[in-house]
Amino acid sequence: MKPSTVRKILAAVLVSGVILPNAFAQAPAPAPTSAPAATATPATNPGIPVALLDFDANLPGNPDLGKQITEALTAVLTGQTGFTLVDRASMNRTLQEHELNLTGLVNSDQATQIGKLVGAKILVTGKAFLLDKKIYVTAKVIGTETSLVEGLLVSGPKDAEVGQMVIDLSTKLADKLQTSGPKLVAAPNTAPDPMVALQTRLKGKTLPKVGILFVEHHVTAPRQHTDPAVETEFKSMLTDCGFTIVEGDEKDWTREGVEVVVTGEAFSEAATKIGNIVSCSGRVEVKVVNRKDNHLLLATRTTSRAADLSEQIAAKSALQKAAHALGIQVLEYFDKQTSAATTAPAH
Repeated sequence: MKPSTVRKILAAVLVSGVILPNAFAQAPAPAPTSAPAATATPATNPGIPVALLDFDANLPGNPDLGKQITEALTAVLTGQTGFTLVDRASMNRTLQEHELNLTGLVNSDQATQIGKLVGAKILVTGKAFLLDKKIYVTAKVIGTETSLVEGLLVSGPKDAEVGQMVIDLSTKLADKLQTSGPKLVAAPNTAPDPMVALQTRLKGKTLPKVGILFVEHHVTAPRQHTDPAVETEFKSMLTDCGFTIVEGDEKDWTREGVEVVVTGEAFSEAATKIGNIVSCSGRVEVKVVNRKDNHLLLATRTTSRAADLSEQIAAKSALQKAAHALGIQVLEYFDKQTSAATTAPAH
């Protein structure tokens, strides 16, 4: 892009009546007028928080093109209704603190972690490139809570004015954020915590003594066992619901009259790394067995993800989330069984 491109973008922004942020303070200011100030937008509905990352650009002659595109988009989108832009200075400081240097190459999984860091529910990334004598500028709109993605594209001949293409892209982007933004954002979780209801329903019921044992490991080189995140979560949940948990092995369970055992296997492994943030996946498989006749009462499994600066903490968090989901299933099974036993007619 020519050195005058940014000035042309700013001129187009000024004509449209959008107030420029401080990042463009060096641009010529419009002459003051006596027109009354515009009425401020009510603060009761600030809109969906949106973060713009620097675009990736490989057009020759301007190594700063990606950053300039993002600054121009910020200028044009500022003040639009339906969404609010995350302050770029604060966002960049946050990303730098976490050793992140991100451009338009960010994928959906990475966007989820970035959104949590900077407080954005939608992330906009993109790139500009030359292909077959045409210039393309693309944008990817990612829901950081849902990983849903919408795409945008503008193009022009090789000698096209990139500044005008960016203005065209910003118009499309504003419309996309206003019309599709709500679809990309996760709906508020208004469902009650099932754990609370299960505690209430199981209170006072005759519950079996339970033994719990899981084999857990984190896939690394060399392979190693981790602290029992899954086992700890299961013990905590069942204890909170009134179950008696017997520690130990088969001998201890026999001596203490354990009726049901909850066993399984769990493993975690690193999925992606963004700067120094590590995302891990965790899979848990569980079986509930009646010790009296060895009948399988329940078998289930699930997978979950978590991220943290520490790989071990991310791995344990992923396993804990998966264990909690399966723990709810196990408790619901016991609730149905005990309810059926209570209502069964006497012979």
